[in-house]
Amino acid sequence: MDDRTANNEHTSQFTPDQSTYANGTHIAEVEVDIETGQVSVLRYLVMHDCGAVINPMVVEGQVVGGVAHAVGNAFFERMVYDDQAQPLSTMFSEYLLPGSTESPTVECHHMETPSPLNPLGIKGAGESGTIPGIAALVSAVENALEPFGVRIAEAPITPARIVELLADAQRQRE
Repeated sequence: MDDRTANNEHTSQFTPDQSTYANGTHIAEVEVDIETGQVSVLRYLVMHDCGAVINPMVVEGQVVGGVAHAVGNAFFERMVYDDQAQPLSTMFSEYLLPGSTESPTVECHHMETPSPLNPLGIKGAGESGTIPGIAALVSAVENALEPFGVRIAEAPITPARIVELLADAQRQRE
């Protein structure tokens, strides 16, 4: 009788010499109701390069999910604190999150430029929807409100805040 047990386990590790970073660009087309401050995302495009795309469905899910997160950061999610720095936004009823109706349909296009820094040519995809998405959405709102002299330097930009910024811009013009 042999004491050895058959084992199909294998462990391997790889540490690259340098980190890789995805690239891309986001374009948001929005419509802003100047009476209510409500923002509608009419079109959202992403051109994304995460190097070699190993599983396109997973990468697209990462990017689209990141854009939904960016919608939350741009229009809904705000932590509020009291004067003692204690959080007042302690429940989801106070910390708003976007749902499927607030998240736009994302046109996602991939460009594959393999990274020379690892054997698979991959770069990463996890942050590719979230980080540029906030800037694209808030910039699109600011661009839509440019004829009214509105400048936006904050996020989230809620409907109430948009109405307030429009009123401030109107008072400055008078």
